[in-house]
Amino acid sequence: MIDLDDVRAAARRIAPYVARTPVLRREIGAGAELFLKAENLQATGAFKLRGAFNRMLQLPEGCAGVVAHSSGNHARAVAYAGRRLGLPVTVVMPSDAPPGKSAAVEAQGARVITVGSDSEERRVRALTIAGEEDLYLISPYDDKEIASGQGTAALELVEDAGPLDRFYCPVSGGGLISGCATVLSALGDAEVIGVEPESGDDTRLSLAAGERVTSPPPKTIADGLRVRVPGERVWPMIKALVDRIETVTDRELMDAMAFALFDLGVVLEPSGAASLAVALREGRGRCGVLLSGGNIEPDLLAEVAQLGPRLHTPGNLGSAAGP
Repeated sequence: MIDLDDVRAAARRIAPYVARTPVLRREIGAGAELFLKAENLQATGAFKLRGAFNRMLQLPEGCAGVVAHSSGNHARAVAYAGRRLGLPVTVVMPSDAPPGKSAAVEAQGARVITVGSDSEERRVRALTIAGEEDLYLISPYDDKEIASGQGTAALELVEDAGPLDRFYCPVSGGGLISGCATVLSALGDAEVIGVEPESGDDTRLSLAAGERVTSPPPKTIADGLRVRVPGERVWPMIKALVDRIETVTDRELMDAMAFALFDLGVVLEPSGAASLAVALREGRGRCGVLLSGGNIEPDLLAEVAQLGPRLHTPGNLGSAAGP
């Protein structure tokens, strides 16, 4: 378990390297107010930069380099941090990673190794490389320092927005929500709600079972939310601090992305819109919403734009407000 002091220490440590992203405010009907933490505006387009820097600023002395496994945003963050800190970086990525994300990783000077689409396959390959080449493994989620770094997003949100009634956060391996839930539980009594794809609800199933459950490989446009089992180290925090998990369909993700584009003027990738989708569906009171990333492929962005504006009355998302 981590605590608020761990997150505050991480905030001080990473402050020279990450942006303090803005909080956008929107009312969506009577009694519902959203406070949206725009992590898509980080230098690499996602919140992952927070955990990557917090972990990599504390590497053992004489570290020869690092290796990571990721479908894209963690890969970009580790590559970016490695370049800033002068560390060689190797990243294991899936064959179906969005081309734009792979290209962005290589542009930072990282070595990219491609494996199959399953998240477990790339995790095992990264572990093997770490052992064979004496590299430090930077987990995308299952690490105390990663969770502490990611939790700084929620710390900033509460500092800027004030007390919250609900907090919506995307869930994959669990590093982000465990860090954020630590902050929310220490600074108030907001309900913490995780959001997963409908076809990849391993955290929902795990909370129902009281233990970590592995789901089949999910089929979803949210490439950043395809981890099949909650992380072992962060699971105790998820179990203790997350109130419930809601799921979203790919269509709901697309609609939330269209709402963000037309109503907020914000570009979100599918994973980055997951928490927004559920907040728009059920939100009431003062709702914190983590917009986790905006690294979207041009073709998908064009498809989102074709949807047109979305109505934003809770429960009505999906009905076109325009042509």
